[in-house]
Amino acid sequence: MVVMEEERRFPIALVVIIVLIIAGLGWAWWASRDNSSDSSDTASTTDTVAGLGQLITAKHQFVAGKHVVAGEVDLPTPCSLLETQVEIAKRLPEQVTINFTATSSAEVCAQVITPTRFKVEFSASEDAKIEATWNGAPASLNLVPVAAGESIEDFEVFIKG
Repeated sequence: MVVMEEERRFPIALVVIIVLIIAGLGWAWWASRDNSSDSSDTASTTDTVAGLGQLITAKHQFVAGKHVVAGEVDLPTPCSLLETQVEIAKRLPEQVTINFTATSSAEVCAQVITPTRFKVEFSASEDAKIEATWNGAPASLNLVPVAAGESIEDFEVFIKG
């Protein structure tokens, strides 16, 4: 009789354990999802790096004291506009921050990811440290040097990394 009760307890205990695991995973998913309800139209793409924010990959060229950074980012709608602003901190080596901002004044616009090219030029020393922000948040800037004989004016849209 005791063996019979133990045989019944094992499947019941197994089911209870499985239910608890599933409930725990569901709770972890629910707690980790983004609950922000910001209705502003700001850009977000699938290219993010865990803990580093938006990933921006671009070609980089330095010629005669001038840096040129060119690439492409995804905006959330065709109505979105990309603005760039360069800030240079005058210390050695210079600290350059490229601020990317995606804005939209359209009230209604199709939610279609739209690749948008950008080109930023600034004067700074060759060893300047270049960083980026995306809509005010720190971004990860992946700069790919322009190869010898290649023109940054004809950069490839699909940069393989």
